[in-house]
Amino acid sequence: VQATRDKDALLELPADCVSYMIARTWATDPAESVREIARILRSGKNVVNAAWPALLYPKGLDADVYEQLQAACIEGGSSLYTSGIDPGFGSTALALTALSATREVRSVHTYEIGNYTGWKNSAMVTLMGFGQPDIEQCAILRPGMTAGIFASSLRLWADAMGVVLDDIVEENEVLYADEAFDTHSIHIPAGTICGMRFAVKGLVDGEARVVVEHITKLREQDFPDAFLPRGGYRVEIDGEPCIRLDLEMTSPTGDDLYAAFVACAMSLVNAIPQVCDAAPGVLSYLDLLPHPSKNVPR
Repeated sequence: VQATRDKDALLELPADCVSYMIARTWATDPAESVREIARILRSGKNVVNAAWPALLYPKGLDADVYEQLQAACIEGGSSLYTSGIDPGFGSTALALTALSATREVRSVHTYEIGNYTGWKNSAMVTLMGFGQPDIEQCAILRPGMTAGIFASSLRLWADAMGVVLDDIVEENEVLYADEAFDTHSIHIPAGTICGMRFAVKGLVDGEARVVVEHITKLREQDFPDAFLPRGGYRVEIDGEPCIRLDLEMTSPTGDDLYAAFVACAMSLVNAIPQVCDAAPGVLSYLDLLPHPSKNVPR
């Protein structure tokens, strides 16, 4: 694998598409990701993005993020598409699939249930706050953070349903360890954060119409009421008919977390041919056909 630290040299290469999957700096400065993606788009290269998941539906973001990226696409004759797992395939793709079979929709509720004990990343502490003594040191649960990640997903579903959200609200709770234990990468002292549940809700006339909920833990016994014991994703449609779709991922390696990483990347890689063929502009799930893998062993 050839690599370079020279961004100008990189952009001079005759690539059709850039897979923008850098570390998730959006937690501290999402504007930097927007500026860098816009620069790539202006160079004439298409982009598939997993770095800032809120770009799943830039039209659903505040400020002028969509306008910046759309202008860059038009200038460069390029297209941008964002996906991943959640936001992404594990929530939006399942939700839109279920919605295509409904006559009447009262609400859409998606879930991610995950055991993060195998995740070897500094974000376990800096973002998730695991091993920290109080919720104030849990960055992802600071006011506005989860809404900043998932509001665009909620607005995409709302637009697909033909409704306008009046408000987006957050709810969360954390679980503290009753005894000390170790994960693959960090030590969890007794009395510190070892799990959390949060929800982001889109309201219409005070009623939650679209909801994202996450249950994130480090031990199997925590949150015993959670369904999908191995973890995974669920979409529930309350309507006519009521629909429930469950998604569980495993890997021949025996590492379920690795399976989720592969699915996150491939939801973008498999979309590259359509992204390259699309007219210049910002794309979302609403703009692409299904894009199955063509990597079949022979």
